[in-house]
Amino acid sequence: MRLQEVTIVFTLMSTCFVSSRSLQGYTRNKELGTAYKIVYRSQPWDMARQLCEDEGAKLAVPRSEKEFQFIQKLVRGMHYPALTNTAEKLVVWLGINNINDFRTWITVDGVDIREIGFDKWAGHNGEATSNAPDEPHCAALDAINPGLRDWWCHRSQPYICQLNLTS
Repeated sequence: MRLQEVTIVFTLMSTCFVSSRSLQGYTRNKELGTAYKIVYRSQPWDMARQLCEDEGAKLAVPRSEKEFQFIQKLVRGMHYPALTNTAEKLVVWLGINNINDFRTWITVDGVDIREIGFDKWAGHNGEATSNAPDEPHCAALDAINPGLRDWWCHRSQPYICQLNLTS
């Protein structure tokens, strides 16, 4: 084997090793090309966002009904006694907020959720009436309701990190 071929093979093997190692703790969804990890150590929304980013992921954003249902199924399967630092064990952070403008819910990528394919809310959630801090400005999902929930960003909740496997 020539040096160039050895370098290419080594690079490909290294990339595969890093990729599988970075998926530790994640549940793959091959059909969607994504992987998700529920973090049981609850955090306020902004800290949860940062901790996902620190490991090369992002807070999960469902882009379809099918993806929402997959994530919700993961939440239903959580080991609830293992959750720490939270009062509401059924609510899990997603990567959606309206912190800067209460009229527009955006993803952690800065995209209006009406443009991503999934903007279904549970009941009257998502209808904030002001930028007041006492309004819920971050989005979550729970194990029961068939849509997004608005929630208070300062509350500590478990959260879901997402890796895109197709990029």
